[in-house]
Amino acid sequence: MPIIARENKLFALQTQETSYILAISEEGIVENLYWGKKIERLEDFAGVSSKNATVNMQGPQLFREECSSFGGMCFKEASMKVTFPGNVRDFRYQVKDCIVEKEKLELVLEDRFYPFAVHLYYEVFPEENIIKKWRKAENLGDEPVVLERFYSGEFGLPGEGYESINYKGRWGAEFMEYSEPAESGKKVYESLYGLTAHTVNPVFLVHRHADETQGDVYYGALEYSGNFKCVVEAVNSGWLNVLLGISDTDFQWTLKKGQCFEAPAVYAGYSDRGFEKMSHTMHRFCRKHLMPKELAEKPLPVLYNSWYSTTFDVQCEEQKKLAQKAAEMGIELFVIDDGWFEGREDDKAGLGDWYADSSKFPNGLQELSEEVHRLGMKFGVWIEPEMVNPNSRLFREHPDWIYAYPTREVLMGRNQYELNMSDPQVVDYLIQVFDDLLSQTQIEYIKWDMNRYAAEIGTPLSAEESWKELHYRNTQGIYRLIRTLRERHPQVEFEACASGGGRVDFGAMRYFDEYWLSDNTDPLDRLFMQEAYSRMYPAKYMRAWLTDDFGMDHRKVPLNFWLHSAMCGALGIGVDLNRVPEQKRKEIGKYIETYKEIRKTVQFGDLYRLSSLKDSDIEAVWYLKETEGVLFAFLDHERYGNAQYFIRLRGLSENQLYRIEADGEVCEKTGAFLMNRGLEVRMTGDYDSKLICVKAV
Repeated sequence: MPIIARENKLFALQTQETSYILAISEEGIVENLYWGKKIERLEDFAGVSSKNATVNMQGPQLFREECSSFGGMCFKEASMKVTFPGNVRDFRYQVKDCIVEKEKLELVLEDRFYPFAVHLYYEVFPEENIIKKWRKAENLGDEPVVLERFYSGEFGLPGEGYESINYKGRWGAEFMEYSEPAESGKKVYESLYGLTAHTVNPVFLVHRHADETQGDVYYGALEYSGNFKCVVEAVNSGWLNVLLGISDTDFQWTLKKGQCFEAPAVYAGYSDRGFEKMSHTMHRFCRKHLMPKELAEKPLPVLYNSWYSTTFDVQCEEQKKLAQKAAEMGIELFVIDDGWFEGREDDKAGLGDWYADSSKFPNGLQELSEEVHRLGMKFGVWIEPEMVNPNSRLFREHPDWIYAYPTREVLMGRNQYELNMSDPQVVDYLIQVFDDLLSQTQIEYIKWDMNRYAAEIGTPLSAEESWKELHYRNTQGIYRLIRTLRERHPQVEFEACASGGGRVDFGAMRYFDEYWLSDNTDPLDRLFMQEAYSRMYPAKYMRAWLTDDFGMDHRKVPLNFWLHSAMCGALGIGVDLNRVPEQKRKEIGKYIETYKEIRKTVQFGDLYRLSSLKDSDIEAVWYLKETEGVLFAFLDHERYGNAQYFIRLRGLSENQLYRIEADGEVCEKTGAFLMNRGLEVRMTGDYDSKLICVKAV
C-alpha cells in the first residue's frame, strides 16, 4: 500500500524503495519521524518522536514540523505566516481530519480560534520513488485573512553535517554548481526577477558525504516559474530544516470569505546511492508525469536557427536559400528567430505586433513555411509574448497594459516593457493573436523568449492593495497562455527560453517541450553547465547548438569537440550558413546523421556522469538505454604527455557481451570488463573528443 495509516496518528508514505513517515505528536504537531530507505513495518515507529531534546529549548524548535508557522515560540524559518483579524499573527492548529485515498493523503489543520484551515496534501508515486507535497489555505469565516508567506513544502532531516548544492549563475554562466556546508544559520536561494532567472534554481539538494554513486541525498524541485525561495537552515537544536515555495518577498494574498489559495507542488525524493540514482529517478519521473504528453515519448528534431546568419535582417528570399542549405545537411526543423514581425529592424521596435513584416514577407509567413515544408522540414518562429516595445502598435493602443507605478518613470530593460500578464484581458488578447498566427501559417515550433526582468509591479488595472499578488498572478497568466495554445495546437513544439536559461524549472516543464540552457554556446563552458543541469533535469529537455564563435570566451574549438558537446542533448545548428563552405556543411551533415542514429539513447536513456573536468583531465558522459549506450569523452588540454585514459562504464550486465564502435574500429567486450577494467581511450592535444557506441551482441 502506498499510504498506510494507523489510528489517524501515524502515517507511512511508501514507495518501492523509500519511506516518508509522519505522525501527530502528543502536542498535536504534525511531524516527520523518518525519511529514507524503506522500512516496511509502521508499528516500528509507535512511540517514536522527532523531538530532539535540547537544554533550555522548547516548542517548535525541537520538532521536525510539516507545517511550521510564524509565532508561537517558533524561532526557526517558518513555512507560513498568516495575519488574522485583530492583527494576530500566529497559526495554532489542531488536526481536524485525515483523509487517505489510494496514493493520496490529506491532513486538515484548523486554527483553534479562527475559522481558518490549512490542507496538507501528499501524493505517492510508488514506482518512481517520488513524494509530491503541496498545501492549500482556506478561509472558513466572514472576515478577511492575509497570507504573508505560504511555502509549498517543509522537510526536516535529523542530525548535522549536511552540505547544500545549488547554483551561483548569471546570464551566459547559468548552472554554475556550488556546494557549501549547511551547519550554521540559514542559506537562502531566492529569485526576485519575476521568473526563475539565471542565478539560483527552485530546487534543494542536500547530502552528507555523497558522490555520484555513494551517500544519502535528499532532493526536491518546485513546480513553479515565478519568484521562489528555498531556505536551508541548520536549526540550533541539532537538525536541518528545508523549505521551498513561492518567495515571500513582495508577496501577500488576502483570502476573503470562502476563498482558498493553493501553493505549487514540490516533488521530492531520497537516494541511498548518491547523485546518480537521484538523477535517474528525477529524469524518469519527469518523462512519465511532467512532460507534455504530445512529445514526451518522441525524440526532438535536429533544428537550424537562422539568427547568426541574419540577426534582425530577415528577408523571405534569403531565408529560403538558408532553408535549402539546411535541408541538404539533414536538418529537420527550420527556425527564423527575432526579426520577422512588423517594424523589427532592431530591438527597439515591434514587440507586441505579432504579424509578418510586409516589407520582409510580401506574401506573409506562409510563403516561407510552404518552401520549408516542400524541402521536407518543419517550420518554426521566435516570439517574446510577455514583452512590448514602446515603439509598437500594441503599446500605442494599450499603454496601460504594462507594469508601472503611477509616480515613477517606467524603467526600460532591453528597450522593452513587461506586459501585465496578471490581467485576463491581456492574456486573452495574446491568446487570440498567437492562435491566429498558428492557425493561418503551418508552424510546428515556437521559441518562446523573455529578455527582461520584472520591475515596478503595479498597474492601474487592479486595486493597489492587491499589488503584492501580481507576481503570482503574472506567472499564472503565462501558464494560461501557453496551456491554451497547446490545447488548440497540440502539434506545436514549444521551447522555453528566457534570455538563455532563465526559465528552467519544473513549472515550465509542465507546458514546454525543451529548455534553452544558455545563450553561451561555447562548448567547453557548456560541458560544465550541462553537467550541473543534469543533476535534476533530463537531457531531452536541453537544447544545445553548434554555432560559429559565439561564446563568452571566443576560443577556437575543433568542429568535433563542439558538435559532440551539443550532441549531449537535443542537437541544434546555429552556424552562419552564408559563410560556411559547402565541404564543411557536408561534414556537419555527417555528424547530424550520426546524431539521428543515437538520439533516442541520448534523449531517453539513463545519464551517467563518469568523469568531470572539475576534478579530472576529462569529462565523460555515458547514456544507456536498455541494451544500447553512447559515451562522449572530452579533453580540454593534454597535460604532461598524458594521452591514455581508462573510462569505466556503469549500468551494464556483467555477463553480457557488447560491441564497441569507436573511430571506425570495432571490438567486443563483456559488461564486467567495461565496468571494471574500463574502455581505453586515447585523447591528445587541445579540445579532443570521442564518441563511442556500445551495443549488446
